Amino acid sequence: MKQFKVAACLFLAGASTVVTPAPVLARSATPPSAPSLTSATVRDASALKCQNRSIKSRANGKYVSAELGYGKTDSRYGMLRARATGVGPWEKFRICYNGRNYTIQSQHNGKYVSAELGYGTSDSRYGMLRARAASAGTWERFFISSCGTGCVLIKAANLKYVAAELGYGKTDHRYGMLRGRTPDVSYKIGPWERFSVQ
Repeated sequence: MKQFKVAACLFLAGASTVVTPAPVLARSATPPSAPSLTSATVRDASALKCQNRSIKSRANGKYVSAELGYGKTDSRYGMLRARATGVGPWEKFRICYNGRNYTIQSQHNGKYVSAELGYGTSDSRYGMLRARAASAGTWERFFISSCGTGCVLIKAANLKYVAAELGYGKTDHRYGMLRGRTPDVSYKIGPWERFSVQ
């Protein structure tokens, strides 16, 4: 099995690293025009220790897709959903670690995954993950930690765990939608918050 050392952490296929969350920075609803890190650092795979991976929901056994079939002005464009039975172009992501947190980038459209935090917290789109950012700002930072062998938890910039929304009907476009919405308390973490990175 190929192993990839990242700082003091070990990043394996099907497993992940424990990362201490950094403080959340304030951010407006408008995506930033420039990355938080220098452009050279963001683009340099050797500086960010990048790996190409797929993400799978352990709750429904489906791979996470970036929904790129919608028009680019549609709010659903790039939405991440656990709904694919196999890995195709939409299910391939580049996951990079910078020593504190991770970025997730769609390999197909080249966009960074954002947690949509500009909606009100009672809106069903609040915290929705979308591959739509040209650069990595606050909303594009994630924390990935282990929840056992082959199991990872993903925390968004709002410090909420990402869940695959499996309560919708399977024909609903929101079925399997990934959202950063589960509080950071162990008794709230259930099957919907568990993923594998392969």
